Amino acid sequence: MLIVLVVFVVVILVAGVVSFLLAPTPANVEITGINFQSSDNTCGFGGAFDPNYYNTTAGTSFSISYYVTGNNSTAGTGACEIHSVTTSTPGFSISGANLPLVVLANSTQILTFTVNPPGSAWTGTLTVVMT
Repeated sequence: MLIVLVVFVVVILVAGVVSFLLAPTPANVEITGINFQSSDNTCGFGGAFDPNYYNTTAGTSFSISYYVTGNNSTAGTGACEIHSVTTSTPGFSISGANLPLVVLANSTQILTFTVNPPGSAWTGTLTVVMT
C-alpha cells in the first residue's frame, strides 16, 4: 500500500512539473511611447509625445496620470477643458477618464485614465486623441 501511495505522489509531482514547464507564458504589451493628437490642441496636447515605456501583460489594464496646466494668463483667458480621451490604436481602448476636466488659467489639474490593451502581444506607440 505504501508503494502505491509513493508512486501516486511521484506521478502527481511529475505532472505538476511538466504542466509548469509547458504552460504558455503570458503575452506582453509594450508601449514604447504615447502620441497625443488633438485637432484643436486641447490643453496643449496636440502633437505632444510621452516617451515613457509602459509594459503590461496582454489584456491587463493600467492607469496613467498627467499634470495639466492652464495657460498663464493675467486676463483669466488661459483656461482649457478636456471633454474626451480616446485612442485610434487598433485593439486598445481608454476608459475611466476624469472628464470633463476644467483647468483654469494659472492652475494645474490631474488627468487620469485607464488604458485597456489588446488580449494579444503588441509593441509600438499608442495614439491618444483628445478633444
